[in-house]
Amino acid sequence: MADAGQLAAEMESFYRRYIEAFNGEDLSALARLFCFPCAMVGGKRGMNVMNDEPAFVRMMERAKSELKAQGWTRTGIDMTHAWPMADDSGLLVSDFTRYRADGGALMSGRACYTLRRSGGQWKIMVMMGVAEPFLGPGDLPRP
Repeated sequence: MADAGQLAAEMESFYRRYIEAFNGEDLSALARLFCFPCAMVGGKRGMNVMNDEPAFVRMMERAKSELKAQGWTRTGIDMTHAWPMADDSGLLVSDFTRYRADGGALMSGRACYTLRRSGGQWKIMVMMGVAEPFLGPGDLPRP
């Protein structure tokens, strides 16, 4: 059995790599950080399931196009906290800020991720937004 602190650190390190990939242009590299099928869950949207890499890439092309149309250039991490649930699974909460080219904030948010370790690599199974004023898992204060 792995140490919970080490697993949490691995999960948080994985999330930093995910944001780096999200900020990049290689959507196939980004897709490799997900298990398939994977899902995005939101109260207004319900569940959006991507069964494979091509479906994920199509969805991400649309999402990033919409972000860029709003002036987005990158996303930064404000806070992460991970809770291992087993040697191969866990939850991670992150506060993030999306930035414009001039460095100004476009928007801030919080998301919760269900992660799975497969073949020694952490991957995202489910992403879910945490709407204000809700705090999500851990009741962590917002910045």
